[in-house]
Amino acid sequence: MSFLSTLIAVLILLNMNLAGCKKDDTSTISGDLQVVPRDAAYAGCYQVVGTSQTKCWDSAGNIITPVLGDAFFGQDAQFTHSTPVYTKSSDGLTVKDEVTGLTWQKTYDSGTYYWASIQTVVDNLNTQNYGGYNDWRVPTIKELYSLWNGSVGWPYIDTEYFDIKYTDEQDLSHAIFWSSDKYTGVLGNISGGHGEAAGDELAFGVNFGTGHIKAYSISSGPMHQVRCVRGNLSYGVNLFQNNNDGTISDLATGLMWQQTDNGSGMDWDHALAYAQTQNNANYLGHNDWRLPNNKELQSIVDYTRSPYATNSANVGPAINALFNCTGILNDGGKEDYPYYWTSTSAIPNPTGTYTYAWYVAFGQAEDGNGENLHGAGAVRFDKKTVGTGEGE
Repeated sequence: MSFLSTLIAVLILLNMNLAGCKKDDTSTISGDLQVVPRDAAYAGCYQVVGTSQTKCWDSAGNIITPVLGDAFFGQDAQFTHSTPVYTKSSDGLTVKDEVTGLTWQKTYDSGTYYWASIQTVVDNLNTQNYGGYNDWRVPTIKELYSLWNGSVGWPYIDTEYFDIKYTDEQDLSHAIFWSSDKYTGVLGNISGGHGEAAGDELAFGVNFGTGHIKAYSISSGPMHQVRCVRGNLSYGVNLFQNNNDGTISDLATGLMWQQTDNGSGMDWDHALAYAQTQNNANYLGHNDWRLPNNKELQSIVDYTRSPYATNSANVGPAINALFNCTGILNDGGKEDYPYYWTSTSAIPNPTGTYTYAWYVAFGQAEDGNGENLHGAGAVRFDKKTVGTGEGE
């Protein structure tokens, strides 16, 4: 089925150059997984790394070079973003991300794990002082997604610096890595689809094969990999400011956002055009609005919130309560919140064409029957044009 009926555009404005981050090495234990406290956010501590996408495509997957006023103008590749900068350690064990300040394992444990047991991987690394460090941890979903690279896709990671182990393209679709973020939704409204059982608790992971963020069962179905991280405990923490003029600034990323969405579903071409329309109207006093790329839009997801969160204080769309999201009835007739287009194109398989684009689910990433399949905060793709294919 197509998810286009629930897609709505959201826009982004400014990219300010802010600098500096601090570090906190304290940690606590929660259940089987070590939970590392995050530093408080402050200006410039969360620089969103660019997607490395350098081309533009129309809805048929043709490479195009649109200019201002053309259809399909305003795509990811047409704006300047932070370029990934990586440095390999001399021992070949780690990679430093010079943009985020995070240090990663270059390779990863060959085993696969359920989420509840991934702390053993961290403990083993710290015990052996892996790479000369003993402060390794499981990354948050925002830290993990910072490695997403759309220059080629399948896999969506820079293989010059990071290992991905697979034997063929089919196996690559299972290149899923755990984050430390559990899903907050009601247990029991999960329809499954990847070996999960109804009622399973879920945690988020990134599939660097297909490029998705999805929630997976922590205790049933396929097990997944772990790539550990260290450093910069402020990364991924937002610092929102209500400007009281219809905009919200995230001082951590330096990006300014439209506070309220456009209020109706549209296909990808019209979402791009909507930004141009707002610029022509000098919307809210600005004329440099654009559709965010997938990493920018994912940066404002609040993974503590979901439409059917078990804690009533966390019920709502997966975004800070300062933002206004249009309420909808999803494909199953249930109260929900929309999906939102990004400016980043997608290919549905390794040999496909860029006829798809990425979107972020601030409501439930459902299965077409209104059942939660991948969790609010999932990042998936759909056809750019209404009625021409299936989303995923």
